[in-house]
Amino acid sequence: MNTRTSNASTLTGTAVQSDATWQAVQHVLSSPIFLKAPRMRAMLSFLMMRKLSGMEASISEYAIGIEVFHRDARDYDTSFDPVVRVQMGRLRGRLAQYYATAANVSGLQISIPLGTYVPVLTSAASARPISIKSVALTPLGSPTPESGTRNFISGLEEELALRLFQRFGSESGASAEQYRIEVRVRTEPRYVRATIRLIDANTGQIAWIRQCDRHGELGIALQEKLALAICTDLQNYMLGEDVSGVTMRPDWSQHCSA
Repeated sequence: MNTRTSNASTLTGTAVQSDATWQAVQHVLSSPIFLKAPRMRAMLSFLMMRKLSGMEASISEYAIGIEVFHRDARDYDTSFDPVVRVQMGRLRGRLAQYYATAANVSGLQISIPLGTYVPVLTSAASARPISIKSVALTPLGSPTPESGTRNFISGLEEELALRLFQRFGSESGASAEQYRIEVRVRTEPRYVRATIRLIDANTGQIAWIRQCDRHGELGIALQEKLALAICTDLQNYMLGEDVSGVTMRPDWSQHCSA
């Protein structure tokens, strides 16, 4: 970054820090979900500072890699170094987790839509999330009868239940079930495909569907990766960050969708 751009960014950044929107960003950064995650804090701070300074055009995967993750500009190549893509997936997950669990969230909410690195600010009052407390996870199924597949699916079901609990907490009250999560798993040697459906319990219609493909041994590590991908994509949809409601192409990074 040249000296002129650096100076402009510094001057604008000073003004931004007194802005009410920036104070809302600070509430997110000081939350327990972000407090012990320095990479996530640094990336969100960088993105929001650029956003509020009117420098959205300068936000790119390359810029994040250089400014946030201190890659060497002489040899940094985003085609071979996925650090920004991986960490951006994690940042989306933490933001979704924050707004799903934080008490008394008001004012603006921050999201980073899939396919871009530019944050979007929306009014908390206009958010349209589905209540996680009205969603039930049904037993996972598979058309493949082999014992190895059954063992993998059993472990995946436990891992997914744990991830959902960690993200959303336990059900409270006696709210009626409104949606069911159905997951069907197909496996081949070193390959697994999961199809996730969110079903309206009242009508039986599919509200949302997604596929996740993963390569690897059918073991604990693959169960963890697949459960994380399913949970994060589902959470993004519930918080209104993914409104497509259609199957997306597979992605081999952190989540099912890039």
